[in-house]
Amino acid sequence: MMTKVFPFRMLGAALILASASLITAQARAATPTPSARLSNQALGQQQASLIFQILASELAIAQGEIGIAAATYLSIARETKDPAAAKRATELAIAARSPSHAEQAAAIWLAANPNDPEAQGTLDLLQLAVGEGEKLVRSLMVRRQRAIEAKELDGFVDYVAGLAGRSPNKPLGVSVFERVTAQDRDKPSVTYTLAMLYERVDRFDDMERLLRRLIAKEPSHAHARNALGYHFADRNQRLPEALALIEEALRLAPNDAHIIDSMGWVQYRLGNLEAAEKYLRQAYRQQPDAEISTHLGEVLWVAGKTAEAESFLKAAFRADPRNEVLLETLKRLGIPALRVHPQQ
Repeated sequence: MMTKVFPFRMLGAALILASASLITAQARAATPTPSARLSNQALGQQQASLIFQILASELAIAQGEIGIAAATYLSIARETKDPAAAKRATELAIAARSPSHAEQAAAIWLAANPNDPEAQGTLDLLQLAVGEGEKLVRSLMVRRQRAIEAKELDGFVDYVAGLAGRSPNKPLGVSVFERVTAQDRDKPSVTYTLAMLYERVDRFDDMERLLRRLIAKEPSHAHARNALGYHFADRNQRLPEALALIEEALRLAPNDAHIIDSMGWVQYRLGNLEAAEKYLRQAYRQQPDAEISTHLGEVLWVAGKTAEAESFLKAAFRADPRNEVLLETLKRLGIPALRVHPQQ
């Protein structure tokens, strides 16, 4: 049985009513001359054409022809500049895995509603997806200046960081963040975020360099110490240094669940299963997310507590079934995903 990708949501009806209202208003205002009657006739033909295109698109969706529907809605959006049609075209093009058409539709959507954050965010991500880094950087630099004038630079930097983190093209996302925040490197939050982005693209030397610089500049930056210590522990490298970094991070932020998780993880890497389990249980009580659940599940699995380990791995699946740490752990331990799937 075929699943519909998007509900109709009355978009076609809304466009039809809008066209009908326009024609009615123009007909009332027009002088009843032959030329006016011809103009109204042309508008009526245009309305009929739009109605036909909308109905044909929705029929195509019902039949699973998402690509055809996306192309038709994009044509409608270009003709009408209607934001609802453009949004619909964007959604359908994404579903049809046509990011270039989705990017074109999103540009029309944003042009029609320039202050719509959903339209802006969608276009930004699509420009990353299609490799339009230069275009995106130009747009973000304009918005950065506006954020400075509005004294909202921190919020803007957070937005760019989130955008880079969600980019389907990871290297391009990092490059965009680097370029847009080049003048903001004196901010510890920017340095830390860039270091974390470097880790996503395996630029480990650059990540370590930035974190060490940040620690030297701000010795009390607990998260910088934790990030570097966890990086070493996760790769089973420099474990004495990793332990020292995480111990100091925990002293600075004793109630931070992620730092407690890191302490459990470095203890595990050092072979101290009992201490690892204690810290990881504490971290899980504070924040039962997928990564902490997975870490605790692995420690319990290695300790021979397989039934309890499976319960935590199932919890990780429920929290985030696509979590990279979870999936890598199952593969490394040789545990079939179906064994710990929460439906089992």
